[in-house]
Amino acid sequence: MGLADYEGHPDPSSLLHRSRVVYDRETVAAAVERMAGEINEFYGDQPIVLIGVMTGAILPMAWVSVHLEMPLTMDFVHATRYRGGLHGAELEYRVPPRMDLSGKHVLVIDDIFDEGNTLAAIKGSAEKRGAASVRLAALVRKDHDRGLPRDTVDFVGLDVPDVYVYGCGMDAYEEWRHLDCIMALEEE
Repeated sequence: MGLADYEGHPDPSSLLHRSRVVYDRETVAAAVERMAGEINEFYGDQPIVLIGVMTGAILPMAWVSVHLEMPLTMDFVHATRYRGGLHGAELEYRVPPRMDLSGKHVLVIDDIFDEGNTLAAIKGSAEKRGAASVRLAALVRKDHDRGLPRDTVDFVGLDVPDVYVYGCGMDAYEEWRHLDCIMALEEE
């Protein structure tokens, strides 16, 4: 296979060869445990609804949840603001949360907090649905000054440089979400 396979996407193997490790599996695992500890401390034994933002939150949600000590129910959303374009618009739920959020304490978890608009829109939607509280968590937060303030997200595992990162739920051309380390794609 060459550099381009289907629909102009690079060959998945070439992506790994053009990348460097930003955080190894041990660092990611330690960050997940620390983040879960902060969540446990914040909520105590208060029941929560843990909502993962698909598709990227599949791994971070699973990893964090096994360390949580409070009663919890799990749900997910599949939301987009881009609808195939390059600029965000109003939030569109491809799959909305199925649970009644009225009076519940909600923790929304995602793989990455980049500019924050999608997470903020999901938070606003959960608040409109009557959630008692809504907090945001992200495995990684990009280090830049675009978008919402960096402290918009309540629980963060790791800060990453302002480069294209993948692994741990984040993708590179829909590939490599399953990696247990965080990779940065180097420019050609």
